[in-house]
Amino acid sequence: MHTINLINKKLSLNILTHDFRELSRELVSKLDLLTEHILIDQNKDQLVVNLKLISSKDMIKLNREFRSKALDTNVLSFPIGKDIQKISGELGDIAMSLPFIQSESKNLNRDLEDHMMHLLAHGILHLLGFDHTEDQDANIMEAQEIKYLKFFKIANPYLI
Repeated sequence: MHTINLINKKLSLNILTHDFRELSRELVSKLDLLTEHILIDQNKDQLVVNLKLISSKDMIKLNREFRSKALDTNVLSFPIGKDIQKISGELGDIAMSLPFIQSESKNLNRDLEDHMMHLLAHGILHLLGFDHTEDQDANIMEAQEIKYLKFFKIANPYLI
C-alpha cells in the first residue's frame, strides 16, 4: 500500500494505491487541487477526502458488498457520518478502479487524466450528498461537475 503526498502542503486529498505507480506527480497535484477547489466551494475545506485506487477484483467485491452488484465500476463513494467527520476531519472515502477507468477512457475516447478528474469530482459530490437518481438531481449534480471541470479547462464530459 502506497500513500501519495505532496511536500509542504496540507492535503485535501489522501491517495492510497495498491500496485499502481502510474500516477504522475502532475496528476496527483491536479487531483488534490480539484478536491481543494470543490471543498472550498462547498464550505467543507476543513475536511479531507480519501481516494483509494484499486483493482477490478477489489472493486467487484466492494460493489457486491455495498450495492449487491457483482460488477466492476469506475467509482464508488462512501460518506462518513457527521459525528465521525468532526472527529476524523474526513469527508469520506472514494474507491476508483484504475483498470476500469483506463479501459473506459479508451472506449469513450477521453483523456485518461481528464476522465479521472471527472470521476473524482463525481465521487466527491456524492460524499457531499449530491445524487443522480432522479433527473432533476442528476441535472444539478452534472452542472456542478461541469463547473468544477471547466475551472481546470476540462471539456464538459456529457457533451463529448
